[in-house]
Amino acid sequence: MLKAKVVFFLALIPATAQAQSKFEKELCEAATTSRTIEMVYDKYVSKGCKPRLIDVHQVAIGNNGSLYMHGWQFRGCTKGRDFEAKRIFKFEKIKSVKLIDGKFGETSQLAKDAGWDGCIGSNCFIKENICE
Repeated sequence: MLKAKVVFFLALIPATAQAQSKFEKELCEAATTSRTIEMVYDKYVSKGCKPRLIDVHQVAIGNNGSLYMHGWQFRGCTKGRDFEAKRIFKFEKIKSVKLIDGKFGETSQLAKDAGWDGCIGSNCFIKENICE
């Protein structure tokens, strides 16, 4: 039984690594050119939510080796609410990304200009920025 679990775990490693970098190119292009993306995230599309609209500020590697995107969400529901806010998104939960035309709003641009130190409160989890 243990051998089957080990084989199953090892079979998942390449798929996970591939999923981690799948959207890196598009997200870095958005971050470096101050572009907006339309993103389907996690399970929310099955709940009738429209794709999220995000101004991409940064793409980074976490201390855990996972990739994260930091940006300003100005459309998209989270836990049943549609709101604007500075957000952090895990790559493994991103289902699709599409670059769209759009300019950063004033609040989003101010947030990007201020930068992000990789912390949420006292929890600092970003090891290295890839692009911004």
